Amino acid sequence: MSEEAIRKLRRHFILVTTLTIAVVITVIALLIYVTNREIALKTIREELNFIIENNGDLPESKDTDGTNENQDNSGVVRFLDEIFGNSPAYNQTEMPYSARYFAVLYDENGDISKVKTGHIASVSEEEARSYGNYALEHKSFGHVNNYYYKWETEDNGTTIVVYLEATSTILANNRIFYLSLFVILLGVLITNLVSRAFAKRAIAPEIRNAELQKQFITNASHELKTPLAVIRANTEMEEMISGQTEWTESTMRQVERMDGLIKNLVLVSRASEQSTHLAVDNVNVSNAVSETVENFTSLVKHENKTLTKNVPDGITMRADESQIRQLTSLLMDNAIKYCDENGEIRVDLLQKGKGIQLVISNSYAEGANVDYSRFFERFYRKDASHNTDRGGYGVGLSIAEAICSAYRGSISADWKKGIISFTCILKQVPIPTGTGKDRKQE
Repeated sequence: MSEEAIRKLRRHFILVTTLTIAVVITVIALLIYVTNREIALKTIREELNFIIENNGDLPESKDTDGTNENQDNSGVVRFLDEIFGNSPAYNQTEMPYSARYFAVLYDENGDISKVKTGHIASVSEEEARSYGNYALEHKSFGHVNNYYYKWETEDNGTTIVVYLEATSTILANNRIFYLSLFVILLGVLITNLVSRAFAKRAIAPEIRNAELQKQFITNASHELKTPLAVIRANTEMEEMISGQTEWTESTMRQVERMDGLIKNLVLVSRASEQSTHLAVDNVNVSNAVSETVENFTSLVKHENKTLTKNVPDGITMRADESQIRQLTSLLMDNAIKYCDENGEIRVDLLQKGKGIQLVISNSYAEGANVDYSRFFERFYRKDASHNTDRGGYGVGLSIAEAICSAYRGSISADWKKGIISFTCILKQVPIPTGTGKDRKQE
């Protein structure tokens, strides 16, 4: 596993962990805030209803000991009953001494008959009248500034408007809201820091598995070379003694196929490491692409196909020239193998900012119902039997994708009107420490 792949895996782990904890903390904080707000609103509604029921007055409690004889002494039961039950969420005993409110009464003609401001000093009678008229113009329950109000019309046509001062409740809700935001931000920050500290340890098994897989491929390829060499030598000796037969030809074809598979296994294993071995320099991409394409000219003519090249001069970017040539070679090889008979192959190169866009397309009449999303899977072939009559083992495009990823770019395949196009976008990468010209001098 390359350093870039490790960094991506580490970033992915940190991102997923942080988002998961952030969502959990946010949901918990919202539940706490909403629950507290609903309890507060329930208490305010009940206090307003109690005042309205007493026509704007608060009678002194008959419980001289300050307790409710029907009240359960269990704190948990009382809490749940206050939230979900029918018992009042406020203390009727203390309410006459703690409630700050004013009431405005209207007769059946809609005229103010009485204003009660005895339980509040900060509101004058004139202000109370204004507040009362405002409430009647709006819904029956709401709030104005730090006051919650409610009004009801009795059966006899009279109306009462009660305003309850709820500054402490509003401030408490605001404190919980801002505290919830602080907890969310703090939780996300702590989670991010902890995730960064433990990310390397968390992804260590994946890195270990990748290293073991790479080691297995390398060891297996070396171990398989010896028996293949013996089989090849024995078959060639048999052909020298007894002559070539269909059985020896079949054996040699399978040996060649196995040899190609082994080489491609090693190539795929090394492809993921390319991003850590970039000989980065300012490269004339136009020359690199043109020269690589020219190497395929004779093969294209031999296959009775035509080649169109649109590669302007002077296109440059900071890159590893060998990888630009390898990418072009892989796509050209793929285009020649799968181009229709007497078809056309086209190469287009464009400058994209400080990067490049390379498009290699070819005629492909059978491409209408092909799953192009799987083209870049290692060892994937459209033919389910994995027939290799056309050559290749389904790894070229996978390696091309690895090269594009090393340059923080992308590769995609699309088909339109009988033409399949592979579009590669490569972004310029900064010169890593110890690479480029410095490495060449070494």
